[in-house]
Amino acid sequence: MKTSILFATGIALTGILGGCGIRGDLQRPPPIFSEPPSEEAQTPVDVPVEFALAPERPADTAYYNSLGGEIPKPDPAAEVGEDELGDIPAG
Repeated sequence: MKTSILFATGIALTGILGGCGIRGDLQRPPPIFSEPPSEEAQTPVDVPVEFALAPERPADTAYYNSLGGEIPKPDPAAEVGEDELGDIPAG
């Protein structure tokens, strides 16, 4: 009896929570406790965004992590072995 009550409660909660969130063409339902946003607020804005690139560094400059350790530079000529992980000892 207890199991069937818990099962029925779980199904009911799943149905209630399934109604929340995104539906249809990825449109969110209107808010319950406030006014929906205006049409102007929902219109996407197509404006280019500026972002900063990392400054260019010479090839002989060392890179350091936040603890002060040097970060090794990648070797473009080295072959990367992605076929297998090799022998991994059991821990």
